[in-house]
Amino acid sequence: MSIRARQLVIFLSLCCLSQDVQAQELKGPIAEQDKNSSTSVEEVITGNPIQLRVTKSAPSGELAEKTGAISLEEAVQTGIKNNFTLQQSEQSWLGSKFLARAALAKFGPTASFNTFYSASSLNQMLFLPGDTTVASPPMQPIVRGSSLSLLFAGSQPIFTGGRLMGGYRAARALEKQSLSAFNEQRIQTALSVKEAYWNAAWSEASLRVASDYVKFREWSSSNMKARVQEGKAPRADYLREEAELAKARIQLNERYRDFNSALLNLRVAMAVNVGSRITLKDSLQYVEISDDLSKFLEAAAINRPEIMKASNRVAEMKARRQLALSKYSPQISAYGVGSNITGSSPDGDSNGRWGGFIGVLGGVTLFDSGARANELRAANAAVREAVLAKKNTDLKVAQEVSQAWIDLDLARRNVALAQDEVTSAEEDHRLFHARYEVGKSIALEQFDAAVKMFQARLTLQEAIYKYRLAQARLIYASGGI
Repeated sequence: MSIRARQLVIFLSLCCLSQDVQAQELKGPIAEQDKNSSTSVEEVITGNPIQLRVTKSAPSGELAEKTGAISLEEAVQTGIKNNFTLQQSEQSWLGSKFLARAALAKFGPTASFNTFYSASSLNQMLFLPGDTTVASPPMQPIVRGSSLSLLFAGSQPIFTGGRLMGGYRAARALEKQSLSAFNEQRIQTALSVKEAYWNAAWSEASLRVASDYVKFREWSSSNMKARVQEGKAPRADYLREEAELAKARIQLNERYRDFNSALLNLRVAMAVNVGSRITLKDSLQYVEISDDLSKFLEAAAINRPEIMKASNRVAEMKARRQLALSKYSPQISAYGVGSNITGSSPDGDSNGRWGGFIGVLGGVTLFDSGARANELRAANAAVREAVLAKKNTDLKVAQEVSQAWIDLDLARRNVALAQDEVTSAEEDHRLFHARYEVGKSIALEQFDAAVKMFQARLTLQEAIYKYRLAQARLIYASGGI
């Protein structure tokens, strides 16, 4: 080997030794920090700069507080229990249930007690006016002179041509529609809580990634500063690191804002005190759904409240058509009156005596200028309209379930792609960092690789978030909670 070749070998050896010494220097107190350390949930909570406090006198301050870690299932059950809109819907359903019982009660007898005083110059017969929905109207003879009557009257429907049955069926159909509206609000409440919960989980995940990025940039900036001070890197590289660190800290503040807003929305969805100190027990994780589209469509046909509501709307319209038909039939009732007359009486000898009668009262409408016929035509049109509305509801529900399935399938594919992106970005960053350490790559390449790596991690978390949202919406579309 020539002297010149030996000098070149010695020079290259010294360069490699210098690089090894430089790498060892960077493994001091600053470089020993774990740049890839993951921010824990405890760190997120401890570092949260915002803590809401609500006094008893503030709006909604009387709501109970909830503390500690809550799972998705606990959040859903709490929301269903506390949601005010759902409670209003429940009261509406209870009211319709009592109205159905009132319609059923019309099949039974009614009785009333009345007092009557008259002073008349003629003998005549009077049907006393009264609220027939409360009690039967009694008949009362009016005789010349003055009299005071105590009247007990009662009636029992015998034949109504389907009027009472139609009214009861319509009331029952309305009750079932109200129950469907309650169930619709119930699954909507569950979906709202799930959306708020996963939004909070996504905000927490993005906050942790942002915090990890700040830690990484602090480590990278400190190491770059050491390089600049040793004359091993230009000052521009350090300024770039400092600018990115400032940007990362701004993003971290924004993530804290999003995180606290998401927790606030979750508290409101659960209808608990907005000052409640809660944390999430369930994190963003990919959970595969094994059922196929046909299973969800079949479940929607059985469980979706809108379909039940539309079906009972058809039943209601058919019952109202029965009411219209009943007007063509005679109305027959048993009727009875018991009375005590003090003063003038029809036979002149009934002063202070009790008496009564029982009979059957019936009647049928002979002519009404076409009122009944047009009411029946309108009822038939209402039935046809309800049937078409039911078919339209079926179609829309099938569309919603299918669209939710499409969204879920797309979200599933995006999760797999985002995972591949993370794997690639982490490997790129590892290679660029290793090349930079031995002088084979410039600082800007390592800088860009780090940015892409953390962006890929954030993209993966967002893909999982959208997948969990798609899951929740598919369950909602099929009528589940």
